[in-house]
Amino acid sequence: MRYLILTIFLLLVGCTSYYNPSLDVSVNRNERFKTDRQACRDRSKKVTNSEPRNDLQFLKTYDSQQKEQTNESKAFERCMAGKGWIKK
Repeated sequence: MRYLILTIFLLLVGCTSYYNPSLDVSVNRNERFKTDRQACRDRSKKVTNSEPRNDLQFLKTYDSQQKEQTNESKAFERCMAGKGWIKK
């Protein structure tokens, strides 16, 4: 029973969406979201220096990998907020 509750909880927690109230009605929101999301992903990888490189990623400790991913996620959220997208 615990596994069922945990699975449902994890599925619901991961469900977030973005909304941009500043976009005009004539703008295709899905296309704008896709382009903004990709731009923010690229930018967050550059800013946090977490792009795939030729160095050996598997030699990093778990803590350093976790810190890198957390910083990348925060940079992505800041970029999306800067473009006017609000997380629901």
